Amino acid sequence: MKDNARLIKGDIWPLDDVSLADIEQDLETLAAHGRIVRYHVGGRRYLEIVGWHDHQSIQKPTPSKIPPVSEGTPLPVPDPPERGLGSVSDPDGRAPVALPEKPASYPHSAGSEPPVALPAASPTTTAGKGKEGKGREGSARTRASTRADPGNSEQRPPDRCVDHEDDPAPPPCGVCARAREAAQRWDADTAARAAARRAENQRARAADRDRAIAACRLCDERGYVGTRLCHHDPDATGRAARGMQRVRAALAERHDTTDPDTTTARRDHP
Repeated sequence: MKDNARLIKGDIWPLDDVSLADIEQDLETLAAHGRIVRYHVGGRRYLEIVGWHDHQSIQKPTPSKIPPVSEGTPLPVPDPPERGLGSVSDPDGRAPVALPEKPASYPHSAGSEPPVALPAASPTTTAGKGKEGKGREGSARTRASTRADPGNSEQRPPDRCVDHEDDPAPPPCGVCARAREAAQRWDADTAARAAARRAENQRARAADRDRAIAACRLCDERGYVGTRLCHHDPDATGRAARGMQRVRAALAERHDTTDPDTTTARRDHP
């Protein structure tokens, strides 16, 4: 690949406030530890990742337009800054820990010797430069992770980062894009759960209806009595008849008390 800090920044940290000096220092650190080889061919600079083919499996490789390191001249590696490769402070505040020395045979061709192991990353957020948490996007990503709990399925996650949640016309933002994707996934999962609940309720109602039909001696296997939907209540017909009798009796009594001819006849014929 091309050894150009601007191109690397555009590919990896397009929206982060990561300086070109930081990227150049990182490249020097990787080169000093034998992880990459930096070289130039025809006045142009390139770099090759040591052991790339050991970790990458390309199904249909195509010829590279980048000249290999074997056709170039390796670049000398300047002495790293004192804090870059000499030592690193232990996160617990103990004495500085010495880092691996620069390979004596560097520069070398890719794959000629195993790379020197880099020091283990510190579990704290203060050690190193911390590119992923650096700049506006990194800080917004950190604050967004603490603002909404992704495990809380009852609360819809925000679809913007905290820096742009009140901005009527937010600029392009990687954190906002990831927040929108998370909110869309939450919406889709919520809709899927609601559909599953509706389907389960429909299955439960159908099972109850089938059990009622099987236990009923009035209706057929479809739940009908002739052309009428069965109510599965053997006493429903008698109860309806008794209710109708009470209604007729109440209407007749009301008619007798309000009809003047009937009232007069009762007085004349006690």
